[in-house]
Amino acid sequence: MTSSRIRRSARRPACQGGFTLIELLVVIAIIAVLIALLLPAVQAAREAARRSQCVNNMKQIGIAMHNYHDVQGAFPPPRLYTGSCTTINAPNGPVPGQVLNTTGFTMMLGQIEQMSLYNAYNFSQPSSESVNANNSVNNVLVGSAYANTTVVGTMIGSFQCPSDEQMPVDNVSTAGSGWRMNARRSNYKFCVSQYSDSYCAASAAPNPGIRGLFYSDLSVGLSGIKDGSSNTAAVGESFQRTYSANWGTWWGAGIHTAVHGLVLPPTSTSYPQYLPNGKYNNAANTQKLPYAWTMGSKHPGGMNMLFGDGSVRFIKDTINPATWYAIQTIAGGEVISSDAY
Repeated sequence: MTSSRIRRSARRPACQGGFTLIELLVVIAIIAVLIALLLPAVQAAREAARRSQCVNNMKQIGIAMHNYHDVQGAFPPPRLYTGSCTTINAPNGPVPGQVLNTTGFTMMLGQIEQMSLYNAYNFSQPSSESVNANNSVNNVLVGSAYANTTVVGTMIGSFQCPSDEQMPVDNVSTAGSGWRMNARRSNYKFCVSQYSDSYCAASAAPNPGIRGLFYSDLSVGLSGIKDGSSNTAAVGESFQRTYSANWGTWWGAGIHTAVHGLVLPPTSTSYPQYLPNGKYNNAANTQKLPYAWTMGSKHPGGMNMLFGDGSVRFIKDTINPATWYAIQTIAGGEVISSDAY
């Protein structure tokens, strides 16, 4: 009797715990919700880190600008002897109409801890052989841009915003306005108010009341910033990919649109496309991309801006157009509130 009860007891299946199908589905659903809640926070943290790195890049550029100012007595011109100017470069100089296309970022390499690149750059040779295809006055290339292809093709971290896509180097060997070899795109432009690289100092001096901190072939010191360096924009963010692949932002290869950040007054019909993150007003622009002169960024809601005093502030997309234009000029006489940005 006893052994029979033992045998029957041994045959009973052990009680095993586990999830039912419904319980498993509930757990999976909870995990999915938690992941959905967590991902935006992770992305926001990553963007905050990228934006912080971008601010640091611009502060480094600001330090380089002021170190350059201490040595030279003024800030560098955005481009020197540009092929984009519609009036003749250095008409009274030894080589009227000469083209070098040297950029201000190249001139500051020594102040941004890139002395090896600065020493490797040949300032007597052009950075690109880009000239205005419709302009016969500036087509005297001084040497060959092949001498500087290694330098202008170098990726410099301080000139790259980590939030933007990193484009490969450009090689366009067609002669004319787009000629560049081994050109590296970047993300920062000099603030030039409404004077693009079609203007140069030799025969088209800027109006003091509406000029920006930078102007082709022209240098200005801190004493020339009548509105105050803390109220005057110096360098703004820009995009590596724009409406046309022929134009954009290049730190060292000084072609048309390479380093000039344009802003138009609100009285201009075209001013909206030059607001922060403005889109090029062209029916063929189905991707809603900006033009190459437009300043903006991939940071949500706005862009970083370096001011003349070396400070970096975030400019919202919703900034008042009049304020946006006012901070671009060095002697406009505008009174700008500190909370207007």
